[in-house]
Amino acid sequence: MLIGSQEVIYDIFRRARCLSEPVVFPTDTIYGIGAPLADSEANRKIYDIKGREKNKPFPVLISSMKQAKSLADTAMHADLIKKLWPGAYTLILKAKDNVENLYTLNGNIALRMPADKRLTDLIEKTGPLSATSANLSGQEYTSDFIRILTCFQSSVKFYVHSRTNALNSSVIIDLTSDEPVILRGEINLHEILTDK
Repeated sequence: MLIGSQEVIYDIFRRARCLSEPVVFPTDTIYGIGAPLADSEANRKIYDIKGREKNKPFPVLISSMKQAKSLADTAMHADLIKKLWPGAYTLILKAKDNVENLYTLNGNIALRMPADKRLTDLIEKTGPLSATSANLSGQEYTSDFIRILTCFQSSVKFYVHSRTNALNSSVIIDLTSDEPVILRGEINLHEILTDK
C-alpha cells in the first residue's frame, strides 16, 4: 500500500520524470524500481543502477485493459487474462509493433495489472510503468526499506515508502502460444478458467 496522498506520490513521479530519473516504489507485491515507459532515458539508467543485463527487459505495470491493448495482443487468452487481472500475475504477451525494443524480448512484453487501486490510479496518470525488483541483479531481494535505501542511496534520487513487508514476487505466465506456460510460481490455471 502506498503511503502519502495521491498528489504527493504523483508529484514524486512527476519530478523524477522531469529529470529522467527512476523511482523506487512499492507495488502490490514487492518494492520495485521503475519509470514511465515514455521515459526511455530513465529506464536505461535502471539497467546500470541494478547491473542488469540489457537482454532482460523489465515487467510493465498497467492500470487498465486499454493500456494493455495499446502494448500487447490480448486476444489469444482473453478469458484467462480477465480472470487473472487485476492481481499478482505477470503475463508474457506478444508486443505491439509500436513498443520500443527496450521493453521487449523476442517480440514479447511482460505486463501486470496490480490489484492496489491507489497504484493503478497512479499508473493511469503516469502511463504504464516499468517495475523490476528493487535489488541489485544477482542479490537477494529484501523488503526492508532502510536496506533498500542504503543499497540505492548513491544512484536513486526518488523514493515512495510503504508499510509493505511483501516478499513474494508475482507469478509469471507465458501466454504467447496456444497453451499457457507457468514460468514462475504455482497456480492451477484449469481451476481459474472453470471457476464461475
